[in-house]
Amino acid sequence: MVSTSSVISAISDDKALSLFKAVALSENDYSNLLISKLRLSRRQYYSTMMALMDADLVRRISGRYSLTSLGKIMFNSYLKIETATKYYWKLKAIDSILTSAISELPVQECTRIIDNIIDNDEIKAILNSDTRKQKEQPKHRSHLKEVLIH
Repeated sequence: MVSTSSVISAISDDKALSLFKAVALSENDYSNLLISKLRLSRRQYYSTMMALMDADLVRRISGRYSLTSLGKIMFNSYLKIETATKYYWKLKAIDSILTSAISELPVQECTRIIDNIIDNDEIKAILNSDTRKQKEQPKHRSHLKEVLIH
């Protein structure tokens, strides 16, 4: 059985991630070309490919490598992480603004700030949802205190 840590570990270094991406994007027609393109030794190529197969991210059928169903899900997750890292500085700016003003700003204003800085709908949805939860938490905490005191 595959564990979360073994799956993440299999793609945790740059070369393994590059090889995983190459398989996902079907750039795996010729292993020799891939070995030189990724600057891998033959041993690195095959041991990394074996680690990807052991983590059930990649399979080999008729001499060609392709993603397994788990590999497809992990690649999709990787693309989301890659998108988030492209927004790193904008996310840092939002953190800075909202951290200093979260208790004073209404939810609508926080949402407006996020919407003006971020142009990716998926990231906006995550941030706006989290902002709403943070605004509601103090209410829940005070209610929890009242319940615990009585």
